[in-house]
Amino acid sequence: MINQIAGKSDAFDLSNKVAVVTGAGRGIGRACALHLAGAGADIVLASRTSAELDAVAHEVEALGAKALVVPCDVADFDACDAAVREAVDVFGDVDVLVNSAGAGAPCAVIDADPADWARVVTLNLIGTFNIARAVLPFMIEAGGGRIILIGSGHGHSTTAGFSAYGASKAGVSHLTKTLAEEVWEHGIDVNEVIPGPVATQLTRGLVAVGEAPDGLPSERVKLPHEVAELVGWLAQQRVGGPTGQVFSLARRAL
Repeated sequence: MINQIAGKSDAFDLSNKVAVVTGAGRGIGRACALHLAGAGADIVLASRTSAELDAVAHEVEALGAKALVVPCDVADFDACDAAVREAVDVFGDVDVLVNSAGAGAPCAVIDADPADWARVVTLNLIGTFNIARAVLPFMIEAGGGRIILIGSGHGHSTTAGFSAYGASKAGVSHLTKTLAEEVWEHGIDVNEVIPGPVATQLTRGLVAVGEAPDGLPSERVKLPHEVAELVGWLAQQRVGGPTGQVFSLARRAL
């Protein structure tokens, strides 16, 4: 079942919580980091490009939260494990994981370079596994946590030219549900967020905010902070809240 819920709780408060956000240097990841920081969480900023992270760290600190920059390629499990261990060493716990790291460009199967195709799947799917696997021991030891994985409508329906991206995001959706079944008894909730069309650096020049993308008349191109509000709502859910669910901001059936 895909739930369509937007906004945040009136009691949105993450004081004394620690959130790891991957892909935090730009777009949805950056917006999530700032939104969670605004609610009181200390933020672990993870991305492959540390220059972008330094700028976001200053923004996080301006909101009164603490920031830790950990350059991390989610495609490398050892890097994920080291980043999470550093976060625990500095802050003591990891309460929330938001995995926003990902990539993908349209390309027909017949034209795809096998290595490029594999890189998309590795980053989007294996990377999601890697960072989730890295935080699990600490969340289990702490007795709970919130894992929020950024998925895509392409993982729930097919679109020509998006075989690698769609296949990898379909895997993320399946991983969400499977992991949720495995860890609910430890107080860990795992949910997927589908942003729908969002204006980011990857889509700049292709879509305009507030307008409908070609072929999707019911849709509306959103800003990253709108996705962050939904992520924040999930991050502050109490024990016994939703898990194994797909929360979509799309304006069409998936």
